This record gives sequence, structure tokens and C-alpha cells, in this order.
Amino acid sequence: MKIGVVSRIVGCGLLGLVALACGGSDDESCGTAAAPKPITIKDVSPAYGASVPNSAIVQSFTIAGQHLQLDLGFSLPPAHTAGQSVPAPMHWSITTSGADTVYTSEPFSWQTAPAHVEVYPSSAFKTADGCILGLPKPLFQYDITAP
Repeated sequence: MKIGVVSRIVGCGLLGLVALACGGSDDESCGTAAAPKPITIKDVSPAYGASVPNSAIVQSFTIAGQHLQLDLGFSLPPAHTAGQSVPAPMHWSITTSGADTVYTSEPFSWQTAPAHVEVYPSSAFKTADGCILGLPKPLFQYDITAP
């Protein structure tokens, strides 16, 4: 009889350790402030490395497989030589397409052309369930020519 009780206690203890270990791996997959979980994007436009006229530029990207409404903020690293966007700040529309979320800017131009454009997300994003997610850096990288 005592062996049966001990077996149940050991079994429950092992089950508890397995549940705790699984819970820990779930937390790691959520990302941290120091290492956000990458958000998978596709259909970035203008494409990385493209060259586009500095007139009525429309930037867009698609978040693959997730419906995420992000409060977008951007930073311009030293490699960015095009100045600020006109108009500033840039406005974005958000639509869903199947399981994806599509972000599209209003048409704009940059202050200086010809120039190089690099745009980084300014921060990571915290979801309602506490996950920390991050967009790729750079989010946009292209060159602009005079209109």
C-alpha cells in the first residue's frame, strides 16, 4: 500500500516537472526585451536594394500568418541619407488578407534625393499575452533617385 502512495507522489511530481519545463519553453518562445521573437514578414516594397524615384513612394510589408495591429514607430540609422519623410509622420493603413496583416503607407517622398533609405522599427512590441515581438532591422532598405 505504501509503495502505491509513493508511486503516485513520484508520478505526480514528475508530471509537475514536465509541465513546468514545458511552461518554461513556451516563455522562451515569446521573446524578451533583449531578444524579441522575430515577426515573419514578406512582400516588402520597395524591395531591399531597389532604386525608386523620390515621388509618391508607397512602402508596404506583410506580416505572415498573424493578425497583428502594431503601433509603428521608426528610427533612421546613420546609413540613412534621405532625411525625413514628407509628410511626417508617415501614415499607415492596415488590412488583413487571409491569415496575414498588410501594412501600407500613404504616398510620400523623402527630403533629399538621390539618397539611401534605411528604416528601422524603433522598438519591440508586447502582445496581450506578454510576448515580446520584433520586426526585422532594417525593415526598409533601398535607394532613391531624383523624381
